[in-house]
Amino acid sequence: HAAPTFESHIVTDTPTMLYRSIVALALVGSAASFSLQGAARLTTPQRSTGLVMDEAAAGPLASDIWDSSPSVKVQGSTLKTWDIGEESTQRVQLSLRSSGRPIDANVELWHTPSYIPTKFRIYTENGESRPVDAIIETPKHPKTVAVYNTGSMEFPFDATVANTGLAKAYDSLADVDGALVQGGQITSYTFPAEVESVQVLLKTNERNMKALIELTQGPNQVKQFIEVYASVGYKNPFYCVIQTPGSNNAIRIINQNTVEFPFDAWVLPYEEGAEGADDVVMGGGGRF
Repeated sequence: HAAPTFESHIVTDTPTMLYRSIVALALVGSAASFSLQGAARLTTPQRSTGLVMDEAAAGPLASDIWDSSPSVKVQGSTLKTWDIGEESTQRVQLSLRSSGRPIDANVELWHTPSYIPTKFRIYTENGESRPVDAIIETPKHPKTVAVYNTGSMEFPFDATVANTGLAKAYDSLADVDGALVQGGQITSYTFPAEVESVQVLLKTNERNMKALIELTQGPNQVKQFIEVYASVGYKNPFYCVIQTPGSNNAIRIINQNTVEFPFDAWVLPYEEGAEGADDVVMGGGGRF
């Protein structure tokens, strides 16, 4: 299959008003955005050397995304957009990485200039050891993915958005029961050192979803967090894989909504050391 063609556009201004104006251009075929046209090359997740990938995790992410899809450098205070031209594209993979510097970015899915069905803010302390890999469901058309680097010019990062053709995340976890997280509840999961990465899926039945995902290491040191909003959490569930190098890693899931808005959470090892890992320890149940 032919690789997607891209045309670069850089915007340096506050993102809120720019999102509304630039998406209008993107939706009428402007060259002011990247364009994912045609079928993207299908990729199959590969096992990393010395690691064992959990069988349940073998579906949603393409591990060779940086080799199979074109990437762009997103400078500080810069907006990049990807117009998803194919109506049949049901989801795309978003991947961000840096040369070791922090990543601080806002990501939005635009459906129309006035409707953003899902958005999330991402911060990671080190974009090399803890890059960002997430799945964005895109059930409605037209659709555009926007990535805004909120950091300064000293903190650029690489980004790619690609239609991998892989199955949705929930399909790979359908045999695993999720944990119900009520509004205002904090749930934590601790992992042994053998776990190299953790997969997180958040999903609701019908209502909207507001959640905070935190990766902590040691005594409450937040190494990475993702703040998620979805207007309808079953149409736009959130899935990501979080790298967990070192020991004393924990994932916290915080439902930032009121008690009327629960969601289901799946937090499971994605890649494990060759010797395997002990059981995940789930805690929490408190409220913030």
